Amino acid sequence: MTYGDKPYALEEVILTNMAGTVQVTLPVQQKLKFSILVKSGELENAYGELQALAARAVGVEWELEHGGISLEAIALMNGGTVVTAGATPNETKTLSGTIGTSFPYFKVYGKSLGDGIDDVHVKLGKCKLMEAIEGEFGNGEFFVTSCKGKGMKDASGKAFDIVQNETASDLPSS
Repeated sequence: MTYGDKPYALEEVILTNMAGTVQVTLPVQQKLKFSILVKSGELENAYGELQALAARAVGVEWELEHGGISLEAIALMNGGTVVTAGATPNETKTLSGTIGTSFPYFKVYGKSLGDGIDDVHVKLGKCKLMEAIEGEFGNGEFFVTSCKGKGMKDASGKAFDIVQNETASDLPSS
């Protein structure tokens, strides 16, 4: 089962640390995809015939796509820090990170508004980057184009929540 963006566009994606003390809102039009991560196996008898099948959900895989993931969001996902200096129009932000540091866990929230009963809110409970963040420099700007990771059960015992409703403007509570 795979969920992607809706025809009326993804309204909002928010990343938050596990403690809920740091929250970063990503730009509108981000794409959040996720699929249920399944472990499966087969049991055969001595003649090579299938005797049993087993499958169970063990977590989720997720992906954020498109440009505009901020330096603050990258820092939240990879454990780096962002230092801001100066004031507009001469403000600078510097993202610093260290090699060898374990990436932190974080939560991902997504909201997609449709027409009628197809407003959908998604909460991915305990996520971690599992692949490199991809980005590019072009036209005087830096854009992160994608990042991927996995999620598992959080303290509530859930790896994800999907809420479908007619009218709602708030993301699911943490």
